[in-house]
Amino acid sequence: MSDIRSRFKLMPLHGIVMCIAATLSFVSVFIPMFELFVQYKRERVFSLFSMIMNPRVYVQLRDGTVDLDFRGFGGLMFTLTLVVAVAALTLSLGFQLYSNTRKSKRLGCLTVMILFAMRLALHVVTLNKLVTPEMIEANGLTPQRLYAVQSLVGNILCVVLFLGIAASIYGALGLTMNMKLLSYPYIAWVVIFTILPLVLILFSAFFAKTSGGYEFNLDGFKTLFENKTVTAEFYGVRVTLQEYFSVFLRSLDYALWTTIGCLVLGYPLAYILQARSKRLHKTSSKLLLLFVLPTWMNTMLRTYAWRAFFSQTGILNTFLINVCGRAEPILFLKDPMWSDIITKFVLVNDFLPFMLLPIYSVLVKIDESLGQAAADLGANRVQTFTKVIFPLSLPGVISGIQMVFMPSMTFYMIPDIITEGSKTTIGNTVQSFILNESPTFQQAGNVLSLILLIFVLITMRLLRNQDKEASGSGGMVL
Repeated sequence: MSDIRSRFKLMPLHGIVMCIAATLSFVSVFIPMFELFVQYKRERVFSLFSMIMNPRVYVQLRDGTVDLDFRGFGGLMFTLTLVVAVAALTLSLGFQLYSNTRKSKRLGCLTVMILFAMRLALHVVTLNKLVTPEMIEANGLTPQRLYAVQSLVGNILCVVLFLGIAASIYGALGLTMNMKLLSYPYIAWVVIFTILPLVLILFSAFFAKTSGGYEFNLDGFKTLFENKTVTAEFYGVRVTLQEYFSVFLRSLDYALWTTIGCLVLGYPLAYILQARSKRLHKTSSKLLLLFVLPTWMNTMLRTYAWRAFFSQTGILNTFLINVCGRAEPILFLKDPMWSDIITKFVLVNDFLPFMLLPIYSVLVKIDESLGQAAADLGANRVQTFTKVIFPLSLPGVISGIQMVFMPSMTFYMIPDIITEGSKTTIGNTVQSFILNESPTFQQAGNVLSLILLIFVLITMRLLRNQDKEASGSGGMVL
């Protein structure tokens, strides 16, 4: 008994995963995993065991009846699944406790992997064959009116079996599972959903699809940088610029003002909230939740709410007419200057929590004794803030700038809704290029995305260098 107990303690991580998966595979035989729907209504929830105990389903409908018999099919699936589940559970425990050679352990892992795959295959067959076309035809229904789906427990079982198969493969290959292996799914996620799309953008920027495949050309760059000028207005000054350079400047203008506005409002607010939290000896502030709550609402709904507020018949114009005695409403959204100011205001309102949270999280961790030490050395409140508190909070400021500047640079929903499409941003331009049927314009959209990516990477690099300097300085000497 002591030998078995010691073997349990020495069981590797992949062996523990295999045992857990095998146990859940066995228990799932008796847990409802299949849902039967008749006339768009869930009629029964089945487990393999319930197919043996209660195999008949009889439903009275207004235009007939539904009579299903799972006796033969349920008995077969229950028997096969039970045998495979018991074999997997017995073997996953037995070979790890009683086998002493590496070869036998690897062979045991391989066998368990096959059993897990068989269990998964039986589960899929049961789901697909629970309601057959013959049953649907015999009851005069359609696949949309009589069908079976997998329950939440069935989804969990599939995930567990996949984990068991993965653990068995590691064991069969003679590998040792450790905590570093848990990072591999995240690495795969980054490669598939981040690096691969960037590679495709880079490829599509220089290669165009033709009837014979792909060929290298610079048509996208020519389209983007062609000598086509437009007259744009910036702060009341009309200037003639290259078309897409003016779009870039407008997006940069929105991003800069959004970042500045969020920083001007967010830093004092974060400072007040952290001071209140420390004064009340709380680790979090309920007031902070009030500024985060709006982010739980859809951005489009919030933007349309602001548009309704500033509209010709909105709350603001109603107030100005009825209370202030104005004769006619102000067309805030039609006037170029007012619509520009309102767009930046709504952007600041939307991105403020992303500046507030990083700064607050850094400020709340600054030791109060540092301020007391600065006071003992003769510094007043302004000097303490400018030479101690603010330098120590720079990592939070830089993180907030990163979280606000880069998304607002490409964010086009708010400008598009507030200005009713009269102001074009980089996001609008990329969207119109990509959705265009012309391969040349699609290539130009990828070129613009590539240029924007390079600009963002350079910005991140500069901010990262500033972040390193700020975190390494440890504040300034009084």
